[in-house]
Amino acid sequence: MPDALRDAAVDLRILLSKGYKRSSAVRFVADRYRLCRTDRLALFRCVYPEDVAEVHLRKLVPAEDLRGATISVDGFNILRTVYAALHGRPLYLCDDGFVRDISTGLSKPKFGDLVECLGLVIPCICDLRTSFAIFVYDRPVSRSGDLSKKTEELMGAKGVPGASKTSMRPDSEILACGDVVATSDSVVIARASKCFDLGGYLVSKILGSPPTKI
Repeated sequence: MPDALRDAAVDLRILLSKGYKRSSAVRFVADRYRLCRTDRLALFRCVYPEDVAEVHLRKLVPAEDLRGATISVDGFNILRTVYAALHGRPLYLCDDGFVRDISTGLSKPKFGDLVECLGLVIPCICDLRTSFAIFVYDRPVSRSGDLSKKTEELMGAKGVPGASKTSMRPDSEILACGDVVATSDSVVIARASKCFDLGGYLVSKILGSPPTKI
């Protein structure tokens, strides 16, 4: 990782801890260190003030705690993380302990790509021995209904107890469905009580694609 990005992250943590608005603070340090667009996105998505990072970390449960639990899966969030790993896109271990990709603005995965990722996610859930898994997809996204049906089909084929649905309010559905929320979305994490970084777990433990720590 470039020294400039590390130095910018140090400065950004200081500004965020002092209450500066994230967008303004990122722009200030990114301009100072003349960072490229990718590095700017990394700062925006991955750097947190210490108090926020600690709150998120306290919610993060280990894989062994999922045995016998009902999990709600933030469908597109998890699949896009896996897609990023499969296609060599940057993945970062963020200050709050969650793995996130920075693929904003790059080509989006097609339906077939997402089905391919499902073929990795569902066996992973099977290995985690959850009692029930509920996938939630954002209904306005193209072919979300088809993807939801495919999810139930693949779960049935693997013997994974679960269901899948689409929703106009996916965040609220995800938070209401399970004992543990599988996501790396900071907005959802902030409202959840227990979280599991399913995407990060899969890409690190199964695909062997360790993320970069800023």
